[in-house]
Amino acid sequence: MSKVEFGKIWPQVMGLVPVYSAGGINGTNILLENSPTLFSPFKTKTLLAQLTRTFLIDLQVARRAFSRVCGRCYAIPVAIRPGLVMLPVRAREARFKDAGTRAYLTKDKIRELLPERTNSRQSGTRIIFHDDTTLLVPHRWSNIREIMLAAELVEQEAAKIQGYGSSWSDCQVRERPPELCSKKCPLGDHDDSSRNKSDNHFPEEE
Repeated sequence: MSKVEFGKIWPQVMGLVPVYSAGGINGTNILLENSPTLFSPFKTKTLLAQLTRTFLIDLQVARRAFSRVCGRCYAIPVAIRPGLVMLPVRAREARFKDAGTRAYLTKDKIRELLPERTNSRQSGTRIIFHDDTTLLVPHRWSNIREIMLAAELVEQEAAKIQGYGSSWSDCQVRERPPELCSKKCPLGDHDDSSRNKSDNHFPEEE
């Protein structure tokens, strides 16, 4: 497909994942909830910009604003509207320069994060969506968790700017081990004394 009508499909979008097609095209898989995956020949960053423009948001302006809020200079979560907060997650190794490595996954579509090895030498994460679709990525579980925490700050700022108020959602993602779940997560029983003081920071994975 050459044109993606995000105005029609955005409620189903679970993520934009960079892939190399069988024909060697550097494109993107559009993961849809309870629907077949769509393939686009466009790069993931191009589709993310199209998605934000659907809601009259300039991607670069949003990234600069959210960077100041969450303290990250790259891999910045992007809050587009309630229910559509995109998490940047490293999904593959680049075969060539500017190929793109990051997927953008819809925060509210994620049910669970599980640490898992992608190979004998590298730690990764299995992401489980609410429709039971899974995605194994070579991005460490601990770093994805930090991006989740950053996304909460971004959501709060977006609610102030866009005036959505309390309709923005809290973290609903189950994490293992549960004692490392986000402090704000309503699904866990948290003991503040067991939390690492570094939870207030967002170190990069690279």
